[in-house]
Amino acid sequence: CVVPGDVDVASRTRWLEEMAKFVGSVALKHYFSMHGTQSGEGERLCRELLISLLKEDRIEVRTAAQEALAPLNIMLSSKQVSLVAKKWSKLNGDQADEAVHGLASLLLAAGSLASPDWLGGVIEGLSTVGTRPDSKKEVERVVQAFLKQQQVSREVWRRCQSRLSSEQMELLKAGQGTLSYFS
Repeated sequence: CVVPGDVDVASRTRWLEEMAKFVGSVALKHYFSMHGTQSGEGERLCRELLISLLKEDRIEVRTAAQEALAPLNIMLSSKQVSLVAKKWSKLNGDQADEAVHGLASLLLAAGSLASPDWLGGVIEGLSTVGTRPDSKKEVERVVQAFLKQQQVSREVWRRCQSRLSSEQMELLKAGQGTLSYFS
C-alpha cells in the first residue's frame, strides 16, 4: 500500500482510513476464497496490511484498521487468538498503539461471538497495556464500548459474566475508567 507522496496530513489520514475500511470489507467478503487459495496468502496479506495500520500516528487510521480487523479475527481459532493476544500484550514502548488497537480488535470480535473462551485473555492483555499513560484513555474507550454492547440484554451480560473469572471482571471494571460525558 503506497500513499501518494504529495498529499497533506489530513488527506493522507483520510486515504489510509478509507483504505483500511476497504481492505477489511473486501477481506471479509472474499475470506473463504482468499483463505482457501495459495495457502491463504491473500488473507495473510490483508491481515498484515491492517496490522501495519495499527502502528500509524493518526488515531483515525488506527481505529479504522482496528474495526476492519475485528471481523477477520472472528475467523481465527481460539488457539490463534490466544497467541495473538499474548503477542500484543507483550508489546511496549513505541508499539503501545499497535498493542491497544490490536487487543481492541479482538475485544470487538469477542463481543460479536457471545463471549468466547479467549475473552478473559484479551481483557487481561488490555489491562496490561492500559497501565501505560498514553494508552489508558483508548483502553477505557474500548472497554466502555464493549460493556455497552454486552449490556444490551440481561442474557448477553450474564453470559459474559459467567465466562470471566472474578479477577477478569475486576480488570474489566477497572479498565472502563470513569464514565464521563467529556471523555
